[in-house]
Amino acid sequence: MKVNKKTGDKIYLEWTDAYEKSGWKSIDDVTKLEDERFCFTNGFYLGTKDGYVIVCHTRGKSIDNDVTGIINIPKAWIIKVK
Repeated sequence: MKVNKKTGDKIYLEWTDAYEKSGWKSIDDVTKLEDERFCFTNGFYLGTKDGYVIVCHTRGKSIDNDVTGIINIPKAWIIKVK
């Protein structure tokens, strides 16, 4: 997945997350794909490293040291980038 963004640019990502179910279930139930696994993220692009796209949900006055809400999303999980 190629990301054509610069550090600090706004970014929108659609991605598939890992999904966990606990408790006893039938094999038929656990092999169905759940809608809960889809994620939609609006944030600020921070970079890519080791197969991850790194974004944050909030940034302050300076992009160099003023970010919070960091998410590292595996590139392979990303469906769409805007």
